[in-house]
Amino acid sequence: MLDFNNLSVRRVIMHNIIAKEPNRDTATTEYELNLFTVDNSVVDTIKQRLIDAAGRDSKAFELEISNISENSFYGLCNDLKNLNDTDFISRSQDIAELLAENQKRSTIPGGYLILIDAFNSSSNLSLYIVIKAELHQALKYKRVNGQSQIELLDQVFLSPSQKLYKIGILFEKNNAVQDPNSRFGSFIFDDQFRTDGHPAEYFYKDFLGFSVDANSKIQSKRFYDKTESFIKSNIDDLPVKQDLLRVLKTEFTLNTNAIITPSQFATSYFADVDIRDSYVSEVASELPASIVKDRALIEMRLSKKKIDFPDNINISGPDSNFDTHVSFIQSDEDLENLNPSDTTYTIVKINGKPFSNE
Repeated sequence: MLDFNNLSVRRVIMHNIIAKEPNRDTATTEYELNLFTVDNSVVDTIKQRLIDAAGRDSKAFELEISNISENSFYGLCNDLKNLNDTDFISRSQDIAELLAENQKRSTIPGGYLILIDAFNSSSNLSLYIVIKAELHQALKYKRVNGQSQIELLDQVFLSPSQKLYKIGILFEKNNAVQDPNSRFGSFIFDDQFRTDGHPAEYFYKDFLGFSVDANSKIQSKRFYDKTESFIKSNIDDLPVKQDLLRVLKTEFTLNTNAIITPSQFATSYFADVDIRDSYVSEVASELPASIVKDRALIEMRLSKKKIDFPDNINISGPDSNFDTHVSFIQSDEDLENLNPSDTTYTIVKINGKPFSNE
């Protein structure tokens, strides 16, 4: 985990990213021509946003550098500390242009791109930080001549309550080696990342040139999501479907093997050869050959059990005691043994039959 407590800032610059307009192919930029002067309170605020971001496990990810071309984010950033101020400003404009070029949809908001050339004061290793901060409005209370007033603050950014920002960081690990992923670590934070999706690709992949392939949190979630969806869509026999969904969950809760291999999962649990082949071609082929298990993004789902019915009706509860408290009437004999007057349980009638159990 990155430690920002010893962060020291060499220089800061900020450029305006204007969202894509209908008559343009990409977003555009308005460049600043000078470095920004930031006082200690601003540096402290930035450090606190970085500390908060790094501590949010489901929205912060250490990735790998995949694009190392001359005009990539890595190519533009890896020697920033060696540039004089004039060249640093010019390079920062290239980085802002790189972000704008990769915002190709009008639905991607504009904002400020903040570039920070920094270093760890303890290790003296460099950190190159980009923050894409979206703008919003806020209200401020003040008193003028004894009168209370509410003032509109426009173009506010990096406020802790809104969290409308994304962060990308290259941080030096060992400046004595040349291999990009040995020399630098790569980190992203995307506050708008949701556990049913991925970090914004235009930011981490297209702009930063990072790859999620080696991130165990994201790949564990991709394996779980894709395998669960495949089982639900391709297995018609309900008991078999239920067993497979339980097995999937068990892979992350009881199986002590730290590595999961999608193709081996198919071989071990899909008895039908056609189903197995379909899984390998549709799911396993889209995933790394092996994945280090990490439950961070699926923890809540692993701790719950859910039974789905038609029309978006479901019953869910803690997996640890679900079967103790919920049972289904399977026979006439079970039905005859029910007593509507018994206050120790509740009888519920739901239209339709359950079609999944996770």
